[in-house]
Amino acid sequence: MDNKEILNESISELFKSNYDDSLIKDNKLCFTVNEQLYRVRMPNQGEQSLAEHKKNLIQLEYLKQEGCITKNQLIRQLKLNNVIDIEHLEELRESLSKELKRFWFLLATKDSGDKKKISEYSENITKIQESLQRLSLDIASHLSPSLESRLEKFYVEYITFICAEYHPDKEWKKVWDTLEDFNKADTVLTNKAIASMTWLLLNKR
Repeated sequence: MDNKEILNESISELFKSNYDDSLIKDNKLCFTVNEQLYRVRMPNQGEQSLAEHKKNLIQLEYLKQEGCITKNQLIRQLKLNNVIDIEHLEELRESLSKELKRFWFLLATKDSGDKKKISEYSENITKIQESLQRLSLDIASHLSPSLESRLEKFYVEYITFICAEYHPDKEWKKVWDTLEDFNKADTVLTNKAIASMTWLLLNKR
């Protein structure tokens, strides 16, 4: 499963809904794929402990691999080799996020009759969202080889495998019986499920 494709799907879902966490009900988030209703839910304590245990085991495997590098080491190398300054990009992302929140506030409190200002604020929001999306993809793409990024990817995918459900008739049922089934599944579904789980975790952490 491609990291950039998954991240792009996650960010796109966030932007399409303007980070509207009201779509999350009872620690669950629904979505549809090919007209089939699915949802992801927050893991219970036992499921979370299992996922953490699996992540710890995979970390031991990663550490044995040649070329294993931490996030901080990778950031330093990227800067020293004049590839990219991640710290600068993260500062810029933080600044843009604050600006985005400011325009959302201005838009929410603006008189509905002032069409010109509403249009201006909406255009600014769209531009900032697009800039944030490009920044996030750029940062994540460069940091994807790091140990922390690989572990986070594994954790989110494992939680998604455990906690994704579909609604074929009257009851919610687990989508995948095994992790192998999840890894072999249609990427349209898995990417959408991971994107939804990412959103859910971001809102509950």
